[in-house]
Amino acid sequence: MKKTFSLILMLGLMLTAASPAFAAENANEKTLSFKNNTAILLDASGSMAKRIDGVSKYNMAKEEIVRFADQIKSKSQVRMTVFGSEGNNKNSGKVQSCESIRGVYGFQRFDRQSFLNSLNGIGPTGWTPIAKALEDAKASFNGVHKFGFKSVYLLTDGEETCGGDPIKTAKELRKHHIKVNVIGFDFKEGFNGQLHAIAGAGGGKYYEAHSQKDMNRIFTLEASSLAE
Repeated sequence: MKKTFSLILMLGLMLTAASPAFAAENANEKTLSFKNNTAILLDASGSMAKRIDGVSKYNMAKEEIVRFADQIKSKSQVRMTVFGSEGNNKNSGKVQSCESIRGVYGFQRFDRQSFLNSLNGIGPTGWTPIAKALEDAKASFNGVHKFGFKSVYLLTDGEETCGGDPIKTAKELRKHHIKVNVIGFDFKEGFNGQLHAIAGAGGGKYYEAHSQKDMNRIFTLEASSLAE
């Protein structure tokens, strides 16, 4: 009788552990261990192919983003999105490019190799759908615990070119307690006005970067802030 009861109890525990509700509860407990939920948005428009000292702006940015994600991994889960990486930067490729928002690494603890693998085969190609990328980021936070600090880091070298309204979208993120930080990298004259406004609307900070060294300094500063 005791053996039968033990078997029934064990079977019940196994079924409970296998249930979706139990899995979701465990996922929530895991999420609670992260103080920060950080979404990174990287511009992959054609202008990011420009080279500085022989290295494309896109590859410079990618290298610094990987370093940043590694710095914050103890207290943050990260999400990585690349936008504008399909089509081309001519009118013939605009529609495809403006729809190209690729969430390549979902919210989770940073794993260097998996993170790098997620970016394989992606390069700077098309237009700049900033508003759509921000909308995608906003939706992605629905799956994280409501008590975690939520922030977005948008790295781009230009303004919105797909007809969206990134300032309005940034305001929406702020209403949902998501801070939008912007790094304007080697941008054309005049673009910093819109980028500065996006950060202001999103309740975040705006930084100007003109070199990889600048990006390194900015991300190191932000990593320290997230560690507090």
